[in-house]
Amino acid sequence: MMKEMKYEIVSLPARRVTGIAVRTSNEAPDCGQKIGALWQRYWKDGVREALHAGENAACYGLYTQYHRDDMSYLAVVGCESDTCPDGCVTVDIPAGQYAKFTYTGQMAGVGEMWQQIWNTRMPRAYTVDFEEYTAMDAQGSGTIHIYVALADVCQSCGMPMTKPEDYGTERDGKPSKAYCCYCRKNGAFVQDCTMEEMIEGCLTYAPEAYGDPDEARRQMRAYFPTLKRWNHG
Repeated sequence: MMKEMKYEIVSLPARRVTGIAVRTSNEAPDCGQKIGALWQRYWKDGVREALHAGENAACYGLYTQYHRDDMSYLAVVGCESDTCPDGCVTVDIPAGQYAKFTYTGQMAGVGEMWQQIWNTRMPRAYTVDFEEYTAMDAQGSGTIHIYVALADVCQSCGMPMTKPEDYGTERDGKPSKAYCCYCRKNGAFVQDCTMEEMIEGCLTYAPEAYGDPDEARRQMRAYFPTLKRWNHG
C-alpha cells in the first residue's frame, strides 16, 4: 500500500498562467508522453520566448478542468504572462487554501510524486492544481512545490463542498460559508444531534465513503472536535 504524503495547508493569492495545453488522464497510456511533449515545446520550441517570460520567471505545470466521470483533465505548461499567443490558453488559479507538497530532486521524479499525492486523502476541490518551478539547474534538478486545491469542508459533518449546490443556506438565503446543504438550511442546523450521533449518521448514510467502519469511527472521533460545530474549546 502506497504511503500517504505529508503536506502543509497554505493560503495563496489568485494568479493567471498562460501556456500550451493538452487533455489527458492518469489512465491514458500516453499520458506521460503528452505532458512531456508540452514541456519539450515550452523549453525548446519557442513557447517560453513567445510568452515573454523573463530569465528567472517561474514556470508552471497546471492541471484543471477535471471531468469527474473519467478524471480526465487539461494539462497546461506555461508562466505568468501579459500576452496570449495563438495556440495558447489562459488559466486563472483561484485564491484559496492549498495543500503544499515539496519535492527536491530531478524533474523526472515529479510523476512518481503525483502518484503518491493521488493516494493521499484530502478534501480536494478539483479546480486548479499546479507545480511551481522556480530554480532548476542545468541538469533539471531543484526544489519543486506542488499545490493541490482544497475544498471548503462542512464544519458539522466534514463533507467537502466542491459545487455551489453543496453549500447550505443562512437566514438571509445566502450560501453558508461553513456548512453543507445536509447540515444547514435557512440559518439553522437540519439535525439536532450530538457529535456522536452525527458520526453514526455519516457511517449509516454514506457507507461507501468509508472503508473499515471501526477505523472510520476512530478517525472521525479524533477529527470532528476540530470542526467549528463541535469545537467547544
